[in-house]
Amino acid sequence: MQGNTTITALTHVVAAKSGGNPLMSLLPLILIVVVFYFLLIRPQRRRQQQQAQLQNQLVPGQRVMTTAGMLATVVAVEDDALVLEIAPGVEARFVKQAIGQVLDDSSDEEEDEEVDETEEPGQEHAADEAVADDEPEVAQDDIEPKTDAKTVAEDKASAETLKDGEQRAGKKPSA
Repeated sequence: MQGNTTITALTHVVAAKSGGNPLMSLLPLILIVVVFYFLLIRPQRRRQQQQAQLQNQLVPGQRVMTTAGMLATVVAVEDDALVLEIAPGVEARFVKQAIGQVLDDSSDEEEDEEVDETEEPGQEHAADEAVADDEPEVAQDDIEPKTDAKTVAEDKASAETLKDGEQRAGKKPSA
């Protein structure tokens, strides 16, 4: 019993030297929890809310990308599912949670218009035709073979002799 009283007395002495405030010993743990909340939990919750809002505001005719990266057009919206047109005449049913983002059709059209405006009439395919008239280049293989034909022939010959029942030492197996 005397050993326990000594340990208890030592803990009281250490507590008295540290200021006696147990909150100071818990302060680093509390600080870590607060940092995790503001840097990890809160932004993730905000992203989840934005994603759920985006999925609930889908209407037919919108271009979307699924979480797997498939581009499609929304054909019909149901309670928790969507019918997407992946290609002309090909429709598939997806859950709303499979939609990763809604694509803006206007940005695609603007990029196409900018490309069309920069090309001059009459010179659109001149460079393509010049390349097509040239003879195609033949790629040369600079890799040397690792085995010689002699080595391959020797290996085949030794394999045939082993098939006949002879061993490499020239002795026939006893049977």
